[in-house]
Amino acid sequence: MMPLRRPARTPAPARRAEAWVNSPAPAVELWFQHLLAERMRGLPFLNPALSVQALDFRRVDGDWLGGVTTPWSVQLMLVPGGGSLWVDTSPGERSMVALPVGRLAFIADEGDHGLPAFQYLPLVNATAALAGDDAACAFVRDALATALQPPAVAVEAMLAASCDGAPYTEHAGPTASTAPPAAGAAAMDPGRRRFLRFGAGAAAHR
Repeated sequence: MMPLRRPARTPAPARRAEAWVNSPAPAVELWFQHLLAERMRGLPFLNPALSVQALDFRRVDGDWLGGVTTPWSVQLMLVPGGGSLWVDTSPGERSMVALPVGRLAFIADEGDHGLPAFQYLPLVNATAALAGDDAACAFVRDALATALQPPAVAVEAMLAASCDGAPYTEHAGPTASTAPPAAGAAAMDPGRRRFLRFGAGAAAHR
């Protein structure tokens, strides 16, 4: 009799997450500030020009979607609010979240008693390309706006902005300003295009 094959790693069972009635932004910011102070301080890959910020958390289909910037990461974040986007998922596993731009893969994680469960979508592999908080915040807001638009609209907005060189607003459209893009924006363009292609391609297969 052949022995049963066991998976190399068995994920921990998913815990039932409590829904947040009010915005989780203060708890998200506090959790990452503690993480910076207690585990990340002094690490060589930190960008000292970036600070911890929780940005623009809003209800989307009943759950909380927002963005987070830190000296080591820039990401979108989903927190349970009792809606239809959140699915309890084991830490480290991926959850496909159905947003207007398409189905995007968020990674499940846990904080502490102040932030028991969240899911995140990394946007930037290395924060060194970002000149500071303004560039990081603009990039997060651009990604949020993209995620909340149908694929065709999101791609059209990206192409328009790349043609005229105007900075994006939080509505993912070029502004009337003629100021040059924030430092680091050129380095982020490939990441934005990958993000849009993934969302548009996933939406086509829903």
